[in-house]
Amino acid sequence: MRTEELEHADTRRILEWSFQTFAPDRIALSSAFGPSGVVLMHLASQVSPGVRVFFVDTGFHFIETLAMVDRLQAAMDVRIDVVRPAISVEDQAERFGEALYRSDPDRCCALRKVAPTQRVLRGLDAWISALRRDQGPSRAHTPVYEGKAVDGRPVAKINPLVRWTNADVWGHIFDHGLPYNPLHDEDYPSVGCAPCTQRVVPGGDERAGRWAGSGKTECGLHTLI
Repeated sequence: MRTEELEHADTRRILEWSFQTFAPDRIALSSAFGPSGVVLMHLASQVSPGVRVFFVDTGFHFIETLAMVDRLQAAMDVRIDVVRPAISVEDQAERFGEALYRSDPDRCCALRKVAPTQRVLRGLDAWISALRRDQGPSRAHTPVYEGKAVDGRPVAKINPLVRWTNADVWGHIFDHGLPYNPLHDEDYPSVGCAPCTQRVVPGGDERAGRWAGSGKTECGLHTLI
């Protein structure tokens, strides 16, 4: 299958192509354990049991998010690698001030999310993400397959869920009894770092609680890499 044909393939076929095309130790999923990430892990584990997933522990996550590592590994056949930034929260505060996430959220995300992800990608040929087009304007035209580069080296980015809707995702979670972050039941439809995530009025935009009031809509993982 040519990469352009992936645009019209179903999710399972996209995943099958991905794991057939790239060596097992050179492909991985990224996830912060949102609903779409849970679905992606479940589907990928059926196609490639023991699939590698990397989670960036920024040092600012909710405890409910951190607890998802054990819950997910108990529920499905995935291997979750916890990746941490090179700079500790304490060192960052000493160097840039106590609340860099408020004074310069882009730099905070670059240090605590983007840089660790780039470090992982240096050892991969393919990166699978759970992006969906209905998550907002910045993701509305996300293709299934993207050719990326890290340090000048090509890395395939594959987005098997782009055509899924929020309703599709939650339907899959409930149909299969999958674990999910309990904060979603407390008006947090999208959960990021605790200082930068707020509750959303029921029925509001899925990502409205992320960096609310700052004009920021992306951490940089999907725009800078």
